Amino acid sequence: MGHEHSKYGERDHGHVPYIAQKTQVGRAKAITGNKAGATKLDIKLPPKATRTEASDYEFIKSSLINLLLFSRLDRVTAQRIVSEMYMLPVLAGEILIQQGDTGDAATKLFVVRSGKFEVLERRKDVMFKVNTKERGDVFGEISLMYDCPRSATVAATTDASVWVLERDVFRHFVQASVEDEKSQVQIFLNSVPLLASLRPEEKMKLVDAFQEEVYAAGARVICEGDLGDKFYLIKEGEARVLQGDKEVNRLFRSDFFGEQALLQDEPRRATVNALTSLTCLTLDRRTFVAVLGPLQDIMKKEKSAEVVNQRMAKLRPQGSAALRRPTAEVLIKNYGGHVAATAAAAAGPAGVAAAAGAASAGSGKSRQVMCDGHLDEVLELLKGGQKMQDEHRDHSRRLVLVEGELLGEGAFSRVCKVTEESTGRVFALKRMAKSAALQCPDHVFCEQHITRNIAHPFCLRQYASFQDRYSLYMLFDLMPGGDLMDVLVAEAKVIKYPVPDKNSLRKGCLAPKMKMW
Repeated sequence: MGHEHSKYGERDHGHVPYIAQKTQVGRAKAITGNKAGATKLDIKLPPKATRTEASDYEFIKSSLINLLLFSRLDRVTAQRIVSEMYMLPVLAGEILIQQGDTGDAATKLFVVRSGKFEVLERRKDVMFKVNTKERGDVFGEISLMYDCPRSATVAATTDASVWVLERDVFRHFVQASVEDEKSQVQIFLNSVPLLASLRPEEKMKLVDAFQEEVYAAGARVICEGDLGDKFYLIKEGEARVLQGDKEVNRLFRSDFFGEQALLQDEPRRATVNALTSLTCLTLDRRTFVAVLGPLQDIMKKEKSAEVVNQRMAKLRPQGSAALRRPTAEVLIKNYGGHVAATAAAAAGPAGVAAAAGAASAGSGKSRQVMCDGHLDEVLELLKGGQKMQDEHRDHSRRLVLVEGELLGEGAFSRVCKVTEESTGRVFALKRMAKSAALQCPDHVFCEQHITRNIAHPFCLRQYASFQDRYSLYMLFDLMPGGDLMDVLVAEAKVIKYPVPDKNSLRKGCLAPKMKMW
């Protein structure tokens, strides 16, 4: 296992450290009491108090960051907490905290804004000075966590002022952050293919057990030969796997690593470095073996040589023909002329005229378009969704799609229903003219990248992409229910309601007649 580092970025043995390590959801619940986030804030300011100015936020955060409670908060939560603090003036000689106070008097944290304070402790009925507090110093932090009497007296020795944080404010925002983080982790785990076979209660156990760790680009996450005590699941970012000086794999969102050292009780087989900023969810050995141990066959398959070789082939530079992904043919058959008409339109007026002549000469005959595709995608489709194996590399390199009805058409593309000839599987085929794609290349690239990398039952998945001389093609899941926006527009109604303003105008909004679950 690699070296541990603090959040402040010290370098150890030449390696770039990870940035932060967030607390587990279960630990944060203990601080917040697991209930404050459900209530609405209702904090009333004392008579002399005023709201903290925005220009003071950064200074207050820099003072609080040294406390353990605040060092692990994310930036947004810390900002929300500081924005709810207030400034309170304190006169010289005034006692701000009295030793032994309980109840509401023992629920506040203070940050010194100006002036000086003495910290006094009563010992055998004698008050002893034990500390002094000046600008930027913090006291009273124990009150945010526990209901306990004040352990010392704090009195102002000069006219002073403090920023005040109420316990309810702190717990409210920390609990809201915990619930939001827990929901995000739960959604992410539902999208991880490795965990698809787990029961809901098992996934919830993982939500509470996972700990988030963030690494800077270039950081070493694990080191070959070290003893392993953690399992890693990538939440965001990209990493590369090295054996010696050779890159043997590349890891992305939803990929995992570190399982072999835990399952086989052996040293790490490879080094993993963060290629970009990397966010991982980690499990300790005990939880991993108990919950994910039964999935070791699936893990072994995902790390098999053929799967890794396919992935590395996609990542190689495309400049040299020797390094490009193996190609395959994709044949699109059409019995109504849709393919020929689209290709002709992309070719211009001459193509349209040629297509019209061909149609009149041979009405009713099958028309075919030959496209260039990728061998791994074609073989996966021919095998009914299974990954390419070595024994299938010499089989037919041609995918045949029979085009059916037109599903929809837009300004730049059209979508038709197609059937894969050998397996009978049905898909939706999107065709876009290359001339149209040049008008919105960023949009096309994003659609290709996102749909190719998403594998979720509620999201559209892309199975393959290919091209001919005039067009680009993408093969998607067939969703026969129709477009969601069309449903909303068809079912929406206008609701008029009064607006309480000077003009007494009335506005309308769209609201669906039905509930969307």
